[in-house]
Amino acid sequence: MKILPYKLVCFAVLLLISWQATPPVAAQPSLIDHEFPLDTVTVNEKRARVFIVHGTFDGNANWPLIVAGKTSFASEVKRALPAGSTVHQFLWSGKNNHEARKTAAKFLASEISEYSSQGENIAIIGHSHGGNVALLAASQLKDPINTVICLSTPHLYLVLEDAENKEVELPVYCPPANQKLIRQIVTLSPSSDNVPGFWAEINGINDDEGLAMTRPWRKAQQLILPNVSGPFQDLAERIGLSDEVVNLESRDHLSVTPYNFKYRCDVEGIKKAHRVVHSARMGYILGSVIQHGMSKPVAQYLSTIYQFEKTDDGSITDSDLIASSRAKYYEGFDRPRYGVALRMKEVKIVALENVPALGEREPDLYFRIKNAEGKQLFESSEADDGLEALWVAKDLTKLLPGIARGWIEVWDDDFNGDDPVGQPVEFRLEFGLDAYEITTVVTHPEFTATITWQKLHE
Repeated sequence: MKILPYKLVCFAVLLLISWQATPPVAAQPSLIDHEFPLDTVTVNEKRARVFIVHGTFDGNANWPLIVAGKTSFASEVKRALPAGSTVHQFLWSGKNNHEARKTAAKFLASEISEYSSQGENIAIIGHSHGGNVALLAASQLKDPINTVICLSTPHLYLVLEDAENKEVELPVYCPPANQKLIRQIVTLSPSSDNVPGFWAEINGINDDEGLAMTRPWRKAQQLILPNVSGPFQDLAERIGLSDEVVNLESRDHLSVTPYNFKYRCDVEGIKKAHRVVHSARMGYILGSVIQHGMSKPVAQYLSTIYQFEKTDDGSITDSDLIASSRAKYYEGFDRPRYGVALRMKEVKIVALENVPALGEREPDLYFRIKNAEGKQLFESSEADDGLEALWVAKDLTKLLPGIARGWIEVWDDDFNGDDPVGQPVEFRLEFGLDAYEITTVVTHPEFTATITWQKLHE
């Protein structure tokens, strides 16, 4: 047996003692901090290269710029990204016609190819028709890019009919090539912004362009063109009595992606409501989305955003001004404000048969929500004639305060006066740290209520 030198033995002993005395290294904290509190998301540590595209009648005077010592939408996008990431502003004429958007897409694709290197996390954020420029540009690239985010984009559809006269909507600015060349498409619009819904009336594109661009969609389908130009349409267009749109319509969602979000927004006014989607706060959120990618928790998080009237529009602002205004606005709250309100996304009530309160006819059910002290917070509309009733988001627009528990009462609107269906039942709301949507099931001998709640956040 070979004997080890004395010094080597001493070194080994000291090394062993040092190893035993050293506490185990703690796991590295998640890169997702309190500003984007979803610690279940897989972190993408690759540096990102983001191209920001302004919309129609706009330029870079507002939000795409990054200026030293100031805060903007673009600077907040970059702050959320890994070190070494880059944010580019892409400039185009902003003219409201298809030719300008098509030309801009060609040059944007060229810039992406020129500045990007293989292995980077490539993303495009486009506002209004800038989103359509982004979609067209992505379809012209050789290699797939990670993300395209469309903010308040009017997604245009050529609306045709099938053999049974049912409408078939073909997205004009998102050809099939996008399915291969964009890994994820996200659309985001404030609820108070109605620009995407009516913009088709002045969108600068006609049926002929729409038919040409949707040809890949129509290759395997025999579709009917329901409306064609009448004898006086050309004259009406020339004198301004009509527009060039016949079979084209606009939507604020994109049918080829599952990630369409219309979030609650209290900002009013056409111009203001259209621009707040690129607020400074939204810049940080979207930078985080680009870094971490889409998932179910991220989707719930995006669908539960709540923008207040005081929201900024992401333009170039002194950082200390933003900090002081937010400090005043957030007094008594953590940043950002979490759980500021509750929204019911869906409520389903099933009343059992032979319930005395329902009488002999089919009931007209409705429900009330009260807080823990018994104060009424919400009363639903009536559901006609049935033991089962369903209310969806459009029926449940009123927001509730952020309560931890409350009561639900089920009623029948009877001819001789309203009757309670059973007794009030208490419910409790327990959102996890990274949960922004939960479903509670409330059971009672005379009914079952299933409620999907969303916790809104700034």
